Amino acid sequence: MAELGEAGRPSVVIRKYANRRLYDTSRSRYVTLDDVARMVGEGTRVRVLAAGKGTDLTRQILAQIIFERERESSDGLLDETVLHRLIRLRRHPERGVLSRHIAGALDAFANREGPKITPRPVGDDLETDRAHARIDALQERLRKLIEETERKGD
Repeated sequence: MAELGEAGRPSVVIRKYANRRLYDTSRSRYVTLDDVARMVGEGTRVRVLAAGKGTDLTRQILAQIIFERERESSDGLLDETVLHRLIRLRRHPERGVLSRHIAGALDAFANREGPKITPRPVGDDLETDRAHARIDALQERLRKLIEETERKGD
């Protein structure tokens, strides 16, 4: 059974060849980084494998997409401070915990900022208020973890 992406679509396997070309195996055609970015933006889970050895290159390709978009934008997603922190935290022994916290913060942001969500007034729904309180607490824990890690790394 195929793994599903965010929009309920099957995941797509992209093969990366030595000549740097990307091949979408589900559609039997070559694609660009912009095509891959569009697929991800639409909720498709993308997996990129080296054509010869089958090495998983997904993280590198997704990071490449982010950084190429950063280079093209005057008001990027990641400012220098965040990038410096990420580089410092790369050596931290508990970086997996940080990755989960970042994923949670991104989910919370997407849910709060997404067009599908209709904000409720505070106090209108006790369960929603509790969820927002948990999210705020997690964001504060993430902030403190980053600060603590930076102090230890310096």
